[in-house]
Amino acid sequence: MNATVAAPLTITTLDKHLKSPVRWNWNVTVQQELPFSSTLSIAYVGGRGLHNWRTFDINQPTVAALQANPHINVNYLRPYRGFAAIQQEKSDGKSNYNSLQVAWNRRFLKGLMAGFSYTFAKSMDDSSNYRDIVPDTYNTSNLWGPSEYDTRHVVVINYLYALPFFPNQNALTGKLLGGWQLSGNTQFQTGTPCGIGTNNDSAGVGEVGSFGCGSEGQFYVKNGTPRILKQFAGYPGHTGQYFATTNPDGSSVFTVPTAGTFNLQKGVRDSIYQPGFQNWNLSMKKKFPINERAGFEFNADAYNFINHPNWSGPNLSPTSGQFGQVTGKSTSNPRNIQVGLRLLF
Repeated sequence: MNATVAAPLTITTLDKHLKSPVRWNWNVTVQQELPFSSTLSIAYVGGRGLHNWRTFDINQPTVAALQANPHINVNYLRPYRGFAAIQQEKSDGKSNYNSLQVAWNRRFLKGLMAGFSYTFAKSMDDSSNYRDIVPDTYNTSNLWGPSEYDTRHVVVINYLYALPFFPNQNALTGKLLGGWQLSGNTQFQTGTPCGIGTNNDSAGVGEVGSFGCGSEGQFYVKNGTPRILKQFAGYPGHTGQYFATTNPDGSSVFTVPTAGTFNLQKGVRDSIYQPGFQNWNLSMKKKFPINERAGFEFNADAYNFINHPNWSGPNLSPTSGQFGQVTGKSTSNPRNIQVGLRLLF
C-alpha cells in the first residue's frame, strides 16, 4: 500500500492576552525671541511605547532538546506535535525615544523668511515591526537595540526670498520682470540601522527568524566593532566597501554561531547604520495679474536640483562576495524639474 504522509501544519495565531499598543509622549520647550525678527526654540521630546507586537514561534524546540537528540527530526521535538511552526503574535515589546530639537525661525520681513532646525534623537526598542519573528523564543535578552527607523541626526533648512528687482508692480516692467519669489528646502539626515543576516538556521530549530530591517536569519557573532569606511562603488579609488568585514588582524568581524546554538550576544541587532540622505529642493514662483479677480501663476520646481546621489544600503549577507559593499544608488530621488502655468480666477 502506498500512503502519503502529510507535512506538519504551520499556523499563525494570537496570544489570548494580546493588548493594544500604548504610546506615551512628553516634551519641554523653551522659546526666546532674538534679533532680526527671529525666534529660537529648544525642546526635549520623549516617548515610551508599551505592548508593542512581535511574533514568536511558540512551537520552537529547545536547544537542549536538540542537543540531546541530534539525529531526531526537529518536528518530533516540538512542544505541540503534529504542527510545524506556530507563529503567535504577542504584545510584550517596548520602546523609548529621546531627542533634542533646536529650531530657529525668522518671520517674513523685508522680503526674507528663513528657518533652520536640528534634531539629535535616539530611538530604542526590542521590536520595530510586528512581523518581526523572534529568533530564540525562550530568550529575547539581546533584542533591545536601535529601532529600525532610528535616525540620529536631522538638519532641515528652509527659506523664501522675494527678489527685490523691479518692485513697482504698477509699471509694465514690474508686472513682467518683478514679483519673483525664490524658495527652497534642504534636508540632511543620517542613515537608519540594519542587521547582519542570511537565511541561516544555525540553532537547527526549523525557524530562521526575521528580525531587524527585514533581514532573515539568526544573529551572527560580532567579533569586534565593524569600522564604517563610507566608500561607494563608482568613485575613483574607492572599492565600494562601506564597512569593514575584517578586523585589523585579518579575522572576520562577523562569524556563524556554533552549530546548535543561538547567538545571544548583545549589540548584534541593527548593528550597521546605512548611508545617510540628502535632498535639495528649489522653487521659483511669480504671479501675472490680469485684473483684480484673475491672473496667471507660473511655477518652476526642481527636486534634488543639484542631482546629489543618495546611496542604497550595503550588502548585509555574510555569504555574499559583495558583503559590506555599496554598489548602487537609490533610484527613488533623481533630479526632477517641473514647470507649470495656472489660471487663477
